[in-house]
Amino acid sequence: MESDGEDNYSLGTQQQGDGMPSRTFSLENLPAEFVAFLAKNEIDPAIYTVTDLPRYVRLNPDPHLTITPEELEKQLGTKVDPVPGLESFCRLDGQAKLRNTQAYKDGRIFGMDLSSGIAVYALDVQPGEHVLDICCAPGAKLCMIAGLLTNSGHVQSNRSGGGNQLQMDITGTVTGVDISPHRLSTCRSLLKRHRLQQCARLFQADGTTFSVMRPSAIDTIRARIMANPSGTKKTATAGQAGSQRKRALEVEDEENGGDGGGESSQMAIDGGQESAAKQQFHINSLKSESTLKRHRATFDTLKGLFTEPTGASVLFNGSDTNDDQEKVVPFFAPKILRNDPQLHTEAYKYDKVIVDAECTHDGSIAHILKYEAWGWDSFHKNFMSQDRLDSLSDLQRGLLMNGFRMTKAGGIIVYSTCSLSRAQNEDIVAWFIAGMRGRAVLEPLPKHALGIQTATCKRPCRSIVASALDLPTATDPSGQVQWRGTPQQEANMEQFQDHIQEMCLRYDPLASKTSGFFLARIRKVA
Repeated sequence: MESDGEDNYSLGTQQQGDGMPSRTFSLENLPAEFVAFLAKNEIDPAIYTVTDLPRYVRLNPDPHLTITPEELEKQLGTKVDPVPGLESFCRLDGQAKLRNTQAYKDGRIFGMDLSSGIAVYALDVQPGEHVLDICCAPGAKLCMIAGLLTNSGHVQSNRSGGGNQLQMDITGTVTGVDISPHRLSTCRSLLKRHRLQQCARLFQADGTTFSVMRPSAIDTIRARIMANPSGTKKTATAGQAGSQRKRALEVEDEENGGDGGGESSQMAIDGGQESAAKQQFHINSLKSESTLKRHRATFDTLKGLFTEPTGASVLFNGSDTNDDQEKVVPFFAPKILRNDPQLHTEAYKYDKVIVDAECTHDGSIAHILKYEAWGWDSFHKNFMSQDRLDSLSDLQRGLLMNGFRMTKAGGIIVYSTCSLSRAQNEDIVAWFIAGMRGRAVLEPLPKHALGIQTATCKRPCRSIVASALDLPTATDPSGQVQWRGTPQQEANMEQFQDHIQEMCLRYDPLASKTSGFFLARIRKVA
């Protein structure tokens, strides 16, 4: 689960980069069950002693709301350093305060963890695409996705034949899903505050069963644009486009209750610059030679583990659309998306899906330290009881499976958590990839492209992989589930574990000087 990077916790002490108090506590204060959890998942307790984490902000790419690092530095009174390779992200002192700055009040900066930004860039959002954000609250990633769509071609220049005209192109959308109405309200407020609501809609729903396809009504707009590609007399000039857009968004604010304060009327009318990070995360298409090689290699390894390859079942076949499903009322949607017919066919699945799954939050120092003030009893109830951990694993699997179901063939799914637990990260991904029997393949991630040291990924549990492949397992005297195979199966298992460890991405406070974070990028083959 993401943090919006702002001061969310009230501990009576000064906060740092991911909401971390500027004090520390003794590791002896950690409850025994949490220490056991850390040991089981090979997590170094020393991460909770880190006190000098920076905080991060994202500068609004809207040309009408832009601010330079130098200008922000003057307002904050502290050093503001751009993050190399990650456009618009800046690093601040961990104790920098945002809320009282004019830049924050004007919506020129977003308080956002770097890890959330990396997850969005891993999606490689392109103009005109439709993105689904499962577990979207509190909304930092959702706003970033909407911003990438808004500032990457909503109003495109057309200068062919010596002309100098602009044409509207609002064909990409982001759909956010969360089960909490309170957190969705925060999402809605952020979208409006940063003037990004025109391409976003929100649904209150269970992310494991949500089934509303991407908007289909938007295709009418796309068809109109395609019918007028050369910028004829119906295409607005730059000034007209800005004026028309301003009025349209003023009307939108009024229709949505006016709580946007008219802020939407100053939307950008230029495309943003191509980000170096977006180029780094731009992976070849499904039909590229490198993707096909990875697909074949993964499937060949898995075939070596099947006991009966022809009889093995796939976790999910991905084709259970329901044309008779009743229309779901959005929690929030602009007029252009509010009355979408919600067609349920394969053609309306999403291009990209991000699953920022509910987790134990053990990678967030702030989340752990707040329980020292609030009491460890609630921590046990919410995260550490075995029943809770077991149900959490089931939830994470269900969220990833539904994300896969809602993605079109050839599309991308990004799975992420703010946990450092192997059981919630590598084990989930390994279970999924193994169970898909070649219908999904992991995509490489640029581990050092941003100049930030990554942490070492963990090897997934052998018994988890075996269970996904319907291989027989046994319970040892200590109660642990074990799997043993033939020498060839053992070699294939080692190869598959290596593959998962190599292809995923981890950050942690000790290695990376960021909050703890896990990321995997998956391509849906079919």
